[in-house]
Amino acid sequence: MREPLKDRIRLEHIETSIDNIFQYMEGKDLQQLSTDSMLFYAVVKNIEMIGEAAYRLSKPFCNAHPETHWNDIMRMRNVLVHDYFRINVKEIWKVVREDLQTLHDQVIQYIENVDWEEWEKNENVVIETAVHKNLVQTAKRMKNDGMSIKQISRYTGLRAEEIESL
Repeated sequence: MREPLKDRIRLEHIETSIDNIFQYMEGKDLQQLSTDSMLFYAVVKNIEMIGEAAYRLSKPFCNAHPETHWNDIMRMRNVLVHDYFRINVKEIWKVVREDLQTLHDQVIQYIENVDWEEWEKNENVVIETAVHKNLVQTAKRMKNDGMSIKQISRYTGLRAEEIESL
């Protein structure tokens, strides 16, 4: 199983996508965005990638940084992917001109100012706690189904004493 990408890597993906959009749109206006389909879909694809990376950020990270409108970013991605036939070029233009610079500044600030070593240590504790909680729930079901403590321990990796106390 592949290791999940960490929040910092996701933020770097967002930064790269925004930089791509800025590069594509340099010197371009709404008319060019409207008529150049390759430009339009390059911008749309990168906005989708921003939304996907935001979706894959950990909930604790998003909660720790509520000044960024993570839910709006994810909703935009969903609209672009699922309602692709209704994409409004003026809305894309508005996002590019009014929203991306603020998001870019916030993402750069997070990348530079978060203590990533400490954050990832805390994130691993959260993940380990969630995994343990799931294992305990699984062990409870297995115990209720009549499996032996030895079998449950073998499948879940939990200690016998822990399983007995359930």
